[in-house]
Amino acid sequence: MLEVSDSVLGILLATVGAAGFAGQFLCIRLGTDDGEVTDAVLVVLLCNVALVVPPVLVLYSPPYTDLFTPRSFVSFAAAGVAGMFVARLLMFKSIEEIGANLTSPVIASNVLFATVFAVLLLEERLTAAHFAGVVLIVAGLAVVSWETAAATGPEESIRETGATLVLPLVAAVCIGIEPIFISTGLAEGTAILPGIVVMAGVATIGFVGYLAWTRSLRRIPVRTASTAWYVAGGISTTVGFVAYFAALEIAPVVLVMPLLQLTPLLVVVCSVLFLPRRLERVTWRVGASAFVVVIGATLVSLSG
Repeated sequence: MLEVSDSVLGILLATVGAAGFAGQFLCIRLGTDDGEVTDAVLVVLLCNVALVVPPVLVLYSPPYTDLFTPRSFVSFAAAGVAGMFVARLLMFKSIEEIGANLTSPVIASNVLFATVFAVLLLEERLTAAHFAGVVLIVAGLAVVSWETAAATGPEESIRETGATLVLPLVAAVCIGIEPIFISTGLAEGTAILPGIVVMAGVATIGFVGYLAWTRSLRRIPVRTASTAWYVAGGISTTVGFVAYFAALEIAPVVLVMPLLQLTPLLVVVCSVLFLPRRLERVTWRVGASAFVVVIGATLVSLSG
């Protein structure tokens, strides 16, 4: 029987995680071509819940409340609101507005914000490698801003272009603070799979409440291509989350995180290969900016 080392398995899982997150970008881009962003968020959340709850029910014995402490439950709930609800809503809207290949490098800057939160809240030190990574991320984002302005056309003002980039930047901030909450929950002894259940469940309840409050809750059309793409995106992102956390449990961070940062490059490559040109405008500058952001995010991740 062929034995696989933890490092090799971790590399494989991290690669699957990056591919899963990249697949989410592409599926949402295709789905929001004719569909609604709110439908996309709700379907993806429901897929997350449907895919992670059964394994928890099988792998763990009741009472399931014993899997959590009050602190860990609140921490994972906060992570769900920030990362799965608010960040996802803004990210999907950004994908609809400026495309997947321009959104993904901006989202990858979440490690920059995670570093800021770690320094401010956890009193971690900013190293030279951190600083170099931050500079590269900022440089990559500058190119993305330039390309966004070019893509939106001369009729768009600098203020309007900046407003467009606010969506993925705020999403990146929310994703950046998510690990702070997750770390707190894990430190309480709660396993990651039950934690994801709380994250997805609270995010789903919160989003449905948001739709009801804004009077935009409606029946999702089932037999449409858009909904099919949203389901595919939900499956893809669930695979990404589970593979990513599983990789971190068995392999060193220095192996897992650089591979996870490949998501923007995978999005750019897949956009060129699989998406219609009318949906995605991929230039060499977009590819270069994604590459620079990947290097910067990797440096920040490794030095963390």
